[in-house]
Amino acid sequence: MNNSYLFLVLILALSLLTAGCMDASNEEKVIASWNLSPDGSIGFSVPETVIEERVLEEGRNLISTDLIFKGFAGDVHAILVSPKNPAAFLVWAPGANNPAAGYAEYMHYYPEHGIGVLIMDVRGNGGATPGYPMNIEKDAGLFMQGAWPEFYLIAADMISAKEYLKKIYPDIPIYAVGDSNGGRYAALAAGSDPDFAGYIGISTSGFHHIGEEYTSPIREFLLSIDPDVQVARIAPRPVILFHAPDDPVIAFTEGETLAVSAGKEAIFIPFNGTHGVNREVDERIIALVSPS
Repeated sequence: MNNSYLFLVLILALSLLTAGCMDASNEEKVIASWNLSPDGSIGFSVPETVIEERVLEEGRNLISTDLIFKGFAGDVHAILVSPKNPAAFLVWAPGANNPAAGYAEYMHYYPEHGIGVLIMDVRGNGGATPGYPMNIEKDAGLFMQGAWPEFYLIAADMISAKEYLKKIYPDIPIYAVGDSNGGRYAALAAGSDPDFAGYIGISTSGFHHIGEEYTSPIREFLLSIDPDVQVARIAPRPVILFHAPDDPVIAFTEGETLAVSAGKEAIFIPFNGTHGVNREVDERIIALVSPS
């Protein structure tokens, strides 16, 4: 056997080895996608996200960090406020027109009680994350084109945030939380991803299974974004709902209806206030998610 022949055999072997490595890598790569069932249940595949971190504040028992998630659908901003040794985490989607920066100082209350909060800069809320305000008609059009509706993207953003926290704190429960419209996004995140420890909705509501009034495929899309559909999929994980009887934006009865959709194990808590979170709600959340 001459040297030229040996050289060719070696090159061929190396080529096959390299090809095998390339195939394995491709098989492991996660492609951004969703899997939607006829009943409206949905799951998301979200690629691993690179995160840029910048410490904003560090005290004796508080770390505040600015986060940029370099995701498959553009950069998403968030602010993390955490104690040094958190007992639980909340991935929080604020209501309409409320950027993360507007919640950050208020949320310092949670680390004081051992709970961390990752505040999403929700797409379309006017913060650092680009997007448009909730627009179901526009989202339906994108869905029909096979593109990502923003409603789905926001849920995927919350899932990416949960995965980020899970890597740092693998044994700590992480809840999907939101107030007003943010509660609707959080319901989809928790309903589609069983890794969330539970769901907390404040001053929010569902869409009354309106998808049933339409034909496929819009029917399935509308069911998938409906909190009335998604909360039923969260059990046996906890579903905790807060609503003020004097809410001027979303009627108290709407919150009650969402609680019925969630099932008998759901916790529905009326509170003194109007629309959105307040310290009475904060104290109840802290008591409910803190280890007993």
